[in-house]
Amino acid sequence: MCCNNVHDNSRICYLYCTATLTTSSVCEMLRQGVCVSRSLVVGGQNAALRNVSARVLKRCNSTMVATQARPEEWDYAKPFEDMPGPKPLPIIGNTWRFIPHIGDLYRLTEESYHRDLYEMYGKIMKITGIPGVKNMVMVFDPDVIEKVYRNEGPWPIRDTATSLAYYRLITRKDFFQGVGGVAITQGEIWQKFRSKVNPTMMQPRSTKLYVAPIDSVANDFLKRIRLIRDENLEMPDDFANELCKWGLESIVYIALDTRLGCLDADLAPDSEPQKMIDCVSVVFDCLHVMESKIPMWKYVSTPTWRKFLKASDMMTEFCMKHINQAMERLKAMPEDPDRELTVLEKLLITDPDPKTAIVMALDMMGAGVDTTSYSTAVAVYYLAQNPEKQQKLFQEILRYLPDKDQPVTSEILTELKYLKACIKESMRLSPLFVANQRETVKDMVLADYQIPKGIIRNFKVEYNYDMKFGNKLLHVPVSPLKFKMSERV
Repeated sequence: MCCNNVHDNSRICYLYCTATLTTSSVCEMLRQGVCVSRSLVVGGQNAALRNVSARVLKRCNSTMVATQARPEEWDYAKPFEDMPGPKPLPIIGNTWRFIPHIGDLYRLTEESYHRDLYEMYGKIMKITGIPGVKNMVMVFDPDVIEKVYRNEGPWPIRDTATSLAYYRLITRKDFFQGVGGVAITQGEIWQKFRSKVNPTMMQPRSTKLYVAPIDSVANDFLKRIRLIRDENLEMPDDFANELCKWGLESIVYIALDTRLGCLDADLAPDSEPQKMIDCVSVVFDCLHVMESKIPMWKYVSTPTWRKFLKASDMMTEFCMKHINQAMERLKAMPEDPDRELTVLEKLLITDPDPKTAIVMALDMMGAGVDTTSYSTAVAVYYLAQNPEKQQKLFQEILRYLPDKDQPVTSEILTELKYLKACIKESMRLSPLFVANQRETVKDMVLADYQIPKGIIRNFKVEYNYDMKFGNKLLHVPVSPLKFKMSERV
């Protein structure tokens, strides 16, 4: 299916999906008339992991929420043991259900995994009896999910990346020195880190500072798109890698004050930009394996753990190099009260210890590259599937950007209401994260069942299966992204 061509001085689908700092960071995916169509260590590791849990999950137990008595409805609710879910066998529990080619849960496809569980067990279910994994309750009802959020306490516990916590707080503790970042810390530690970075990261004027440079990155990406199209104007099978290049180039500019050159032609496989793209992908894939499957890495140094360790070390060294360069530039820079400081400069001035800036950059790269690129791919896919909506979006963009060389401003982004609606709708149809996770801080009742302190995971139940998706920590398209990019004439 190919959309009708319109004229060439257009900009369409200026997608600002950067998922970390700038909700207005711009991926002008089809500007100037692009038309889309679908064509750790073996010994002593357990004790160290318990240490991680104690440090990462530290919280204020004296808070009112955490110390409330059981609710009145507790005595009338059904016991936790009666909640639907796969029944564990003696000794081996439910582990066998995830064994390849044998387990019944292993045989469920990634696309329909959560929907199938919902159809088998209903709006609430539990999975218990997996060694090394806490009991889990999966919630599929929005009213129940709301109750979970309203009872999470002042500092939510999101114990979702124990392997990353182990890397930063144990394996590389000499380097990170207890600075874990917002991705892995909990309780007071999480609050202290957020208090350091929030004044810089959450200011609207910080977002506006990056509109022009991210626009420049988007323009370079468009040049790259025109270069890699085939004779049918379709993208290559590895277009997902190209999207990751654009995402990394954008995020690194914000986090590290530099352009890497990810979008240069003929980028060598051993070049720094491509190595970083590969590292981000490896980290996500390894986290998916270590966090969602039987956690053998907690007991032995598995191949997955070693791959994760190598990729994480490379990303840390990369950030350290560029932050050191930024610190040298900052020292040599003459005072200029009228100059707006960058995000990195503000972080370095606020906290002279570069660890905060390094961890923030790592979190931004980890949370911003794959998320931004795949969110964009999904939004473009739905626009390709709905050409009339694509045309409506094009008309909106043409109204505010009639000249193809006109720079994008924060004021223009504010006016692109339909663009915002398109992005939000694509995220509703295909949310990037397959779940949000919370640990209950008190005994409570959900859907008429007693829930002791434990883990609650809430999942979406609506899907669109025209494009194949898979779960690799994120809910991402796994089909080749062979978009057809035609000039509007």
